[in-house]
Amino acid sequence: MNAREEFWDQPIRKAQEFLNTTDNKKRAQCRTYLLDANYRLLFRIQIEKALWEQLVLYPDVFFRRQLCAKSFGLSQQMIRDETDFASGTIHNLLNKSEEPPHRLVYSFAVMCNVPSDMIVEQKHDEKYIYDLPTKNWFHRALVEKRIDELNKENDQVRSIRGYRVSDPHSLFEGENSPIIARWVRSYPEMEYLEFHLNHEVALYPQKRSIIRKMFPFATHLVATYTPLQPKHKRSFWIVGPKSNKENAFFELLQVIEKRQLTSISPL
Repeated sequence: MNAREEFWDQPIRKAQEFLNTTDNKKRAQCRTYLLDANYRLLFRIQIEKALWEQLVLYPDVFFRRQLCAKSFGLSQQMIRDETDFASGTIHNLLNKSEEPPHRLVYSFAVMCNVPSDMIVEQKHDEKYIYDLPTKNWFHRALVEKRIDELNKENDQVRSIRGYRVSDPHSLFEGENSPIIARWVRSYPEMEYLEFHLNHEVALYPQKRSIIRKMFPFATHLVATYTPLQPKHKRSFWIVGPKSNKENAFFELLQVIEKRQLTSISPL
């Protein structure tokens, strides 16, 4: 194994050691490594669905909150800008507060793409109901939009924002109930619009043409897993590079392509 391979495999090894070691000192060292790692290194761990899910289910709520924020490249300022809470409240969310404000819990859960109880429960209940369309809509963590309105949101989102889409069937046949969409703009080299779906998307030529017209920023389509969800639940990303970041974008796309249960195609 050369130095480059050693470097890129290290996050996976550190995650495995963190979860499996009985040595408290080694566990603490691995914890520090994981929370200091940037999002590009954390993308490497996400290649293995089960390994990533074990990490985000780890029974330490502050570890989970910080890891989720890190994995999306979210700074405290980004979270503040998107939720309108004070800096001290955001700091406490990530470091100290056992019971953050209710609306912040749901907003942060949407931003990090996890069930809201993971943000507040020390030990996550495996029997949770991942009911984003209802729970997060009720707690005002989602914005109501039609699919044909979403592209206009591009310049409005500073980091990550969640939406409740009431007309998914206009683009995704078979999705007849409201679904969740997320604008993810927190990474410096790429942005994507994510749809949480119950079915694999049929990408026939007419569908690709509709997507190109509806979302001109996009260059690639990604079908991947949704963490903590069954295999048949799909996350569909409409993806594109940020301005002057094409090389870094393609490097990151190569890592995403290695994810389990994932396929990428140019648009």
